[in-house]
Amino acid sequence: MKRRKKALSDYYDVAVKLEEAQGLIMKLTAQVNHNYENSSLPSSKCIGRKKIVNNREKTGKKPGGQAGHPHHPRRPMEPDRVVEIAAEERFRDGSRYVPTGNMVSRQAIGISIVPVVTEYRTAEFYDKKKGRNVHSAFPCGVTDDVNYDGSMKAVLFLLNSRCNVSLEKTAQFVRDVTDGAVSPSVGMINGLCREFSSKSRQEQDRLFVALLDAPVMHVDGTAARVNGNNNNVAVCSNGAATMYFARENKGHAGIRDTPVEAFGGILIHDHEACFYSYGSDHQECMVHIERYLRDSIENEKGLTWNGQMLALIQEMIHENNTAPTEGIAQEKIAGFEARYDSIVQTAAKEYADAPPTDYYRDGYNLYLRMVEYKHNHLLFLSNPLVEPDNNLCERKARVLKGKINQAISLRSFRHLEYFCECLSVIDHLATDETNNLYQCIKEIFKRPKPGKPKPENRELSNTALPA
Repeated sequence: MKRRKKALSDYYDVAVKLEEAQGLIMKLTAQVNHNYENSSLPSSKCIGRKKIVNNREKTGKKPGGQAGHPHHPRRPMEPDRVVEIAAEERFRDGSRYVPTGNMVSRQAIGISIVPVVTEYRTAEFYDKKKGRNVHSAFPCGVTDDVNYDGSMKAVLFLLNSRCNVSLEKTAQFVRDVTDGAVSPSVGMINGLCREFSSKSRQEQDRLFVALLDAPVMHVDGTAARVNGNNNNVAVCSNGAATMYFARENKGHAGIRDTPVEAFGGILIHDHEACFYSYGSDHQECMVHIERYLRDSIENEKGLTWNGQMLALIQEMIHENNTAPTEGIAQEKIAGFEARYDSIVQTAAKEYADAPPTDYYRDGYNLYLRMVEYKHNHLLFLSNPLVEPDNNLCERKARVLKGKINQAISLRSFRHLEYFCECLSVIDHLATDETNNLYQCIKEIFKRPKPGKPKPENRELSNTALPA
């Protein structure tokens, strides 16, 4: 009898250890298999990621212009120089070649970057009363012996802040294309963010108001390292207006003084818990839900609810994308909601029969979340203004990540603030295709510094924010 009890006890000990080992294997396998398809991990961080599938049907045609399509030639320009090519010797044979009286012309368009220097001169006088030399005031911005005007600053600023070129390479590029005539310093280029930020306050204020007035706003956060420390950048966008806000912390502290704090419309986000304290209603990003469902499918192979829910979400998003302007019919919405409830009940039964382990609870937690936040998952079905995903903010945040990863190493939090303020204005000016981004940036740099009076001989440009 004792031997039997001992054998049974040993069996249970081994069974418990085996169950724990299997749970640990499941946990580690789920961590290893995390990628951009089943988690929030970006594709750039996935080692050996598979090729992204192109779903377009292959036509078998070669790349490039197709036969029968209209030709789109390059636009000819007014020539600065005309070169006459003498007729070849063979064309002098009058028995064979007869002049038609027409001229055949072809253009070769090049580009030349040369400095254009404007020198201001004024007579100097000696003030006998104050005992010093004086002269008439120079135009706004002409404060040093040698200054860069708005055109030069716009080129340097766009290369560094828009094109993700490092400070050193920006300076080197300008030196090369001007054959060494212009050699801007790295410190001067670095200070352009602060100058542009201070001179574009009116654009930033209008963007802030435009976000508050919108009925729906996307919001997200992304990390930014400053001098080795993690910080947060809040991204708010409604498509027409986008703003970036540098914050030292996430949560409610990161939302303070952003449009989210006073927003009265619908917020679209990635289930950030603190966002539920703001706005009138909420739509969760269904693309994130799809990723989590794929993760559950890979790691909970004995369950069926996750595959059913994934298929339903894909069907609802497709229906939303193809729906007319007035939205999806109420009968279809009711059908989707009924299927949603049925799948959730299936999940409850399956987890009752096979409870989740302590090693992998992601699928079970997702099920609980879909029960509690059903309204916030399906809001896009009944409101045509609401999108089913937060991809807009994801794309906007990618601009910031690319800049930080490629071109800059931030040394102060204040510089991150300057850069976010500049990026907000640049993004909006670039969104309007009627704008010449370079000209808009140049006109902003021409403005006087805030708080200083405009000189009488300075022509100030009042560039309005595009609608």
